Amino acid sequence: MVKDIPFIGLCILTLSLVFLLKKILSKSQTKNVPKGSLGYPIIGETLGFLRAQRQDKGYEWMQERVSKYGSVFKTSLMGSPTVFIIGQQGNKFVLGSSDDVISSKKPITLQKILGKQSIIELVGSR
Repeated sequence: MVKDIPFIGLCILTLSLVFLLKKILSKSQTKNVPKGSLGYPIIGETLGFLRAQRQDKGYEWMQERVSKYGSVFKTSLMGSPTVFIIGQQGNKFVLGSSDDVISSKKPITLQKILGKQSIIELVGSR
């Protein structure tokens, strides 16, 4: 029993170091990601978004996030991480950029329904 104490201490120390390293490395990798909440795993903020749409309060749902995070924010809808860009400057950037800078991708659920080669998904010469 006494011989197990150093082993348990070593395990706790190792797990603590792994946790700290993961925390430090994850901060450095997410430097250029917009602020926002991805919500719950898998479902994200889909339920709140759909509830707001059903009650015809989609604008209020969006404005709540704009006031929290700014005109560019991230969220998770329908199982896919999504970035919202709101305002004149955002529209100019999205609509004026070439396909190699930014590309519009639909959520994977919509891709599965329509297919990867649907006209909505095609970009460039295809």
